[in-house]
Amino acid sequence: MIDITYPQELKENTNLLNGHFPLNIFRNQVSAGSLNRCILGLHWHEHFEIIYMMTGSAIFHIDSQPYEVSPHDILIVPAGGLHVGYSLTEERVEYLAIVFNATLLNAQFPNPVHNQFIAPILDGQVSFPIKHEGNEPGIEPLRQVILRAIDEFERKELAYEIAVQSQLYYFFTLLSRKYLPDRRLKKTSAAYSHNIARFKKLILHVENHYASKITIDEAAQIVCMNAYHFCKTFKKMTGRTFIEFVNLHRMDEAQRLLEETDLTVTEISEILGCGNPNYFTKLFKKYKGIAPSHIRKVLGKSDS
Repeated sequence: MIDITYPQELKENTNLLNGHFPLNIFRNQVSAGSLNRCILGLHWHEHFEIIYMMTGSAIFHIDSQPYEVSPHDILIVPAGGLHVGYSLTEERVEYLAIVFNATLLNAQFPNPVHNQFIAPILDGQVSFPIKHEGNEPGIEPLRQVILRAIDEFERKELAYEIAVQSQLYYFFTLLSRKYLPDRRLKKTSAAYSHNIARFKKLILHVENHYASKITIDEAAQIVCMNAYHFCKTFKKMTGRTFIEFVNLHRMDEAQRLLEETDLTVTEISEILGCGNPNYFTKLFKKYKGIAPSHIRKVLGKSDS
């Protein structure tokens, strides 16, 4: 397999283990390449995601806010949050992603303590800091909990599910102790949540119609905005222009077709609506840092 990080899928394709243990942990590795290359495709899902930075530096946009991260920094993506990531280095980047549904930590029986301290965070009733820097006071317990959960998950010893679940429960207990008493916590804005939902609809449209041309005006109509406000809002939320986002998604699909099918570069270019194979190759190199033919060469496939 080529060492390129694939974009995370939308919610219906999130690969959690099963309904009794809705969690998975991903080790994402991106080899050295161009600055500002995409290391996590724009997506959303109805699960929490804890991102732990291992090597390199990057910027993640989470619900329109940019967060620069270095090794040992932690990001907590709330359920339903739009997020995307780009490298801030030409060197290798590695980060861990713990993705789990809130049902993993729901109390089985009525529990007033859980309802007071854990449920408000899981249910999105309160907000808390997204980024936790690796050198900030009090971060070490959170970091150790994450590492223990990952270790249990990867070793998969008897009843590891209980161990991982316990670590995550403790993780949210620590968050509650640190942030719930803080007066700065505020309820999620209903208007802002509605705005995020509108952009999810647009993302699904692009995912399902990536070969069709879509203008700025058409995209703006889908989210019920004028074109000028749409362009500013989309760039703020994702760190990319809408055209860049569409092209990036097309190139993600192109990479999948190059790796999983025997279609020629010309055929793939036509499927994606790029038309001219030379233009397609130029786009692919811009967003992936390598030529389509290089992928075929690594896989031992010809383009005939």
